[in-house]
Amino acid sequence: MPRHLAECVAAHDPKGKAVRLVQLCFEAPGDPRYWLYVEARAESTLEQLDSLLRSVWLECCGHMSAFYVGQAEPRKSSKVGGVLVSKGLKFRYEYDFGSTTLLNGHVIGTREGRAGRPAARVLARNDPPTWSCSECAAPATTVCPFCLDEGGGLFCEAHAAKHPHAEEEVYLPVVNSPRMGVCGYTG
Repeated sequence: MPRHLAECVAAHDPKGKAVRLVQLCFEAPGDPRYWLYVEARAESTLEQLDSLLRSVWLECCGHMSAFYVGQAEPRKSSKVGGVLVSKGLKFRYEYDFGSTTLLNGHVIGTREGRAGRPAARVLARNDPPTWSCSECAAPATTVCPFCLDEGGGLFCEAHAAKHPHAEEEVYLPVVNSPRMGVCGYTG
């Protein structure tokens, strides 16, 4: 994907004034099915980048979040281009300090280009993983958060209706996010 983006992104830039842009990759640790490539204006803030991550992958209940570069936690008012400065720099992001979703990030590089109006935009993301029902081979549509950590918890509509937690109104949808099945995340 980085090679494709290096060749393709500039060709799809909107009209406008060229600015310095920072390209980033976010991945779910331990689960390579989830990845997200993002481009942010160097002058945009970590808060604006946080907002994009929340809207695409994470927001459920307004939880707190933080970026970490090494052991340092930069302020959300910090500029992306001032904190995430060098190609290859690794950092992490945490959303919700109770049932935390952790993302590993790294800087792919910078470029001069036109970003249009948004402070940050998604360049590419993983295709939604295909999940099978824990009881049969049908595609899963429902997550039981009580059972997900036990190695099951994914159900087709028929098996979701028969599951012991069906009447507790705790089900969540199967979504394309590393936060699937956590807290109240519905995509």
